[in-house]
Amino acid sequence: MAIIIVLKDQEALAAAAADRVTSLIEASIAGRQAARLCLSGGRTPRRLYELLADNARPWRARIDWTCVHVFWSDERQVPPDHPESNFGMAHRALLAHVPIPSAQVHRMRGELPDAADAAREYAAVLSGHLPFDVLLLGLGEDAHIASIFPGSVLPNGSGASLVRLAHANPTGFAPQDERVAAVWVEHLHAWRITLTPPALLDARAIVVLVSGASKAAAVSAALDGPEDVRRWPAQLLRAAGDRVEWLMDSAAARSHDAPPA
Repeated sequence: MAIIIVLKDQEALAAAAADRVTSLIEASIAGRQAARLCLSGGRTPRRLYELLADNARPWRARIDWTCVHVFWSDERQVPPDHPESNFGMAHRALLAHVPIPSAQVHRMRGELPDAADAAREYAAVLSGHLPFDVLLLGLGEDAHIASIFPGSVLPNGSGASLVRLAHANPTGFAPQDERVAAVWVEHLHAWRITLTPPALLDARAIVVLVSGASKAAAVSAALDGPEDVRRWPAQLLRAAGDRVEWLMDSAAARSHDAPPA
C-alpha cells in the first residue's frame, strides 16, 4: 500500500518533502554514485524547489549536486523561457541556484513545432537513465498526473498495457514499451509531452505532493475510490504499492483520518 503522510499546512508539506527528497537522493548517491531525479510542474512542487535551493536551509548542502541528473515528467508545448514552461519554473526556483552541471539537466524540448518529435527525442534521451531514483508528481483537481488527463485511453489498474493516449490522432498508438508520448489535451486545446505509465511506475521512489481543499476529492478517488483509471488517472499509482509516498496538507487530506504530522 502507498504511504500517506499528512502535514498541517502547505509550508510544513514543502519542508517535509524537501527532507524526504534529500534523503532519497543521498541514499541513491551512496548506493549508485548518482541520482536520477524527475521533476514535476505545478505550484506545490515549486515551493519544494525553493526550499532545496535555499542556502539558509539544510537540504541544499546535503546534496552532492554534481551527482544528480534531472528529468521532467511532462512539459507544455512552449519554449523554455515561457512563463508556463515546467522547465522554466524549475530553473528559476531551483536549478539556477545549485551547482548542477548543465549537461546533467535533461529537459523536454517543448519549443519544437511537432510535439511528437519532442516525445521521440526525449525517449532517446531517457535511454540508459531509467528507472528514476526519485519521481516527483503533483495532482490535478481532476486527478491527472504528469499530462495524463481524464478521458485518455489508459492502461488497466496494473499498468501492464499501454494503449492510445492521444485521442486526436486516431492512428497513433503508444506501444507497451514507449516511455514518452505526445498527447492532445482537448479541454486545454493544447499538446503536451508526457512520460507514460510504464516510465512513471518504474521509478524506485514516487513522491506525490498535494495541497489545498480543492484537491481533496481527487485524493479520495485516487486512494480509495472504485477503480476507474480513465476517469481518475492517479489511480495508476496503486500499481507501485509502497514505492509511492503521498505527502499532503490537512486540507487536501480531509477524507483521511491520519492526524497532521
